[in-house]
Amino acid sequence: MKPETKVLEQEKLEVTSAVQASHAVLGKSVVKKDTMEKVRGTARFAADLEMPNMLYGGVFRSTITAGYIKSFDPSAALAIPGVACVLTSKDIPGKNRIGIILKDEPILVDDKIRRYGDAIAVVADETPDLLEDALAAIRVEYEEIEPVLSVERAAQADAPKIHGDTNVHQSKHLEHGNVDEAFAKCDIIIENDYETPMLSHMFIEPDGGLASYENGIMTVYASTQNPHYDRGEVAAMLNFPNNRVSSVQVTTGGGFGGKLDISVQCHAALLSYYTNRPVKMVRSRKESTMVSSKRHPMKMHYKTGATKDGKILAVEATLLGDTGAYASYGPAVITRAAVHAAGPYEIPNVRVDATFYYTNNPMAGAFRGFGVPQVAVAHEGQMNALAKALNMDPIDIRILNAHRPGSMTATGQVLDDGVGFVQCLEAVKKKAAEVLPPCVPTAPHKRRGRGYGAMYYGIGNTGLPNPAGAFVEVLPDASVNLMVGCADIGQGSTSAMAQIAAEELGLEYEDIRVTAANTQVTPEGGATSASRQTFISGSATMLAARMAKATLAEVASAYLKVPVEGLVFRHREIFSAADPTVKMTYPELMGEMKRLGKLALGCGSYNPKTTGLNPADMFGIPFEVYSYAATLVDLEVDTETGLVDVLNVISAHDVGTAVNHQAVEGQIEGGVVMGTGFALLEKIETKDGRITNPVFSKYLLATSMDAPTIYPIVVESGNGEAGPFGAKGVGEPALIPTIPATADAVENALNIRFGKLPIQHLDIMRELNKK
Repeated sequence: MKPETKVLEQEKLEVTSAVQASHAVLGKSVVKKDTMEKVRGTARFAADLEMPNMLYGGVFRSTITAGYIKSFDPSAALAIPGVACVLTSKDIPGKNRIGIILKDEPILVDDKIRRYGDAIAVVADETPDLLEDALAAIRVEYEEIEPVLSVERAAQADAPKIHGDTNVHQSKHLEHGNVDEAFAKCDIIIENDYETPMLSHMFIEPDGGLASYENGIMTVYASTQNPHYDRGEVAAMLNFPNNRVSSVQVTTGGGFGGKLDISVQCHAALLSYYTNRPVKMVRSRKESTMVSSKRHPMKMHYKTGATKDGKILAVEATLLGDTGAYASYGPAVITRAAVHAAGPYEIPNVRVDATFYYTNNPMAGAFRGFGVPQVAVAHEGQMNALAKALNMDPIDIRILNAHRPGSMTATGQVLDDGVGFVQCLEAVKKKAAEVLPPCVPTAPHKRRGRGYGAMYYGIGNTGLPNPAGAFVEVLPDASVNLMVGCADIGQGSTSAMAQIAAEELGLEYEDIRVTAANTQVTPEGGATSASRQTFISGSATMLAARMAKATLAEVASAYLKVPVEGLVFRHREIFSAADPTVKMTYPELMGEMKRLGKLALGCGSYNPKTTGLNPADMFGIPFEVYSYAATLVDLEVDTETGLVDVLNVISAHDVGTAVNHQAVEGQIEGGVVMGTGFALLEKIETKDGRITNPVFSKYLLATSMDAPTIYPIVVESGNGEAGPFGAKGVGEPALIPTIPATADAVENALNIRFGKLPIQHLDIMRELNKK
């Protein structure tokens, strides 16, 4: 394996649009706002938080997978010096149910245990060591019942019910065209099964936070992806109005969707409410992995029909998923998976049936891609199988069927001009011809293969409202306060918002100070998920800056005697488009604003232009814009050990307009490495519903030692009037196409079809031994 990612500077960037030249700040590779504090080690993560008179909180969790609590005895724990309280569900003053979409998860168990690690009680103590003693001293007696540990068992009529009277969590049906009639006209039909595993986010920083109850206000500081959601759940638990709860995101060490769910927020707040003291809770790595949400494991059956020329006429897909004990983001995952199941291709006839089941397995929820990585494994596996069967180039068959401006999706949506899929495919093909050596193995016992993958990804929530807001104030010295609700979890949204505001106002990146993700001062930002923040919070930021700019332009127009529409704001100057010598500086403008008693204030909000999906056939407009990508993976397989060496990856992504080119490249590079890990290494192992590999030493991850040479290609398709200056998301799309491309490359190297991920070295050796 290579010791480091090799991204050659001259190969890093290909821009297919000249739009960047018209921007002063947008598109530049600025240093992120939080870079220096992280480099210097001064950033404060949840585990770094301290307050005077602070207590430490912990959770007493179930050690069975399914059953009831017969008796609960905290007396020995309460006798330990320093224990401030032991609280159960009976101590919750408000609602004892949380959930991002469906409120089906108890904060503390009050009816029955549905998974290993369910929270039964919370404890506050003076020191972490005493806390561990107190948790160990609690005695509980269970009545165990049969656990439901597979979707097959969950579907049986006599299976125990996890919730209510059915184990069906959600089911979706998408129908477009006449699938049966289309299959009758096909020259070739490919039918295959695919399976993807349960995966863990394994963010470097475990869940943590601190709650403080003072003067009737509950303040919760947490490692989170959605502080506004957290506020609502804590308020409902305490029976408080929302304005008596303040939720603040602290520096967050990764999330990938796993910090969208409530983790420590409600437990810490409940303990602080009863003790009137600050309470800090930080999960251990094992606890974090055991009880945080996971990627949905899915089983998929696909049938794809095409003409002998490679034009796809029909796709039929059946998707089965395990959502575990609680819903979390399950309803969003199944909906997005069904919408994207046919892939980024214009296919006139599509039928998708998707069913997710409740089980007693670990809860599954949001994880970078919301179900699209799973279906991409299948729809790209089908494309690669078609290419082989028809003896067609795998990129050419994709170009033949690719979404283009004017294409209709499986939900009946007609796409506008912001579709750069063909450009991505062509860019990958061109780059491969330039940089890849012949596909020849480096040793007799090795086999070399190249694989292909592609994807499209709707930006934002699927067919649902998901607005975000922003406030802007231009201060007398021409510096700016920007307040946005979006949580930066390392992806750089804070910096992107600053670039967008600076571009709109005609100021510099350094002039913008961003306050983010603090419900006391920032408007609703929605979740940092679904690759939505640049598009949605970025649009809100642009609109807020535009409102403030309107006041500034009115004053500048009168001062310069130039019509408002003839003014240009750029690099801290305001000048006439017709005669650039007619100008004033920003400080001069702010002086004039002060003389007139005017304030440059702005507020903005944006909600994507979507429609709900018809329950009968899922017709509608689920997303305003889509991102596209194509990837080629070049690798070698050692036939003596089964180990895979990923050598080169070319990945092209249509991002509309790149706000920060270096950040986009970084997302692509990180997504590539995570994608190879998904395909070759990662898998949650369980026994009787309990995770058996909850720590880094047992859960295999791709590291820097596994990183290939990466060629990130940024395609700027433009995006019409949508998004801030045409920008759309790349956070989740960066991951997706590498997964099927890696699987395809292994299969091509060995001439063996796997279909089930991950393809670990033992799987490879098992199949080689069969041959």
